[in-house]
Amino acid sequence: MTFWVVWALVGIVAWGLMNYWMTGQVAGKGWFVSLIAALVGSWLGDFVLGDWVWVVGGFNIIAGAVGAVVLNWLWSLVRGKAV
Repeated sequence: MTFWVVWALVGIVAWGLMNYWMTGQVAGKGWFVSLIAALVGSWLGDFVLGDWVWVVGGFNIIAGAVGAVVLNWLWSLVRGKAV
């Protein structure tokens, strides 16, 4: 249970910070797909990079944040909104 809570928190925080940095607002057009991309990226980051550094409830916080930022950035490139 803790894994899913930490996963969701890391994905949402990374999504909010990334969107605010790229657009100046947290939720603008296309926010839902961007959030899904960040959550999937967070899970993929943990899955691919494994357990190292900060692991809480079996979830690697650093790897999850990196995955969320990367996938959110890639999604913004696909949409044509990248900085």
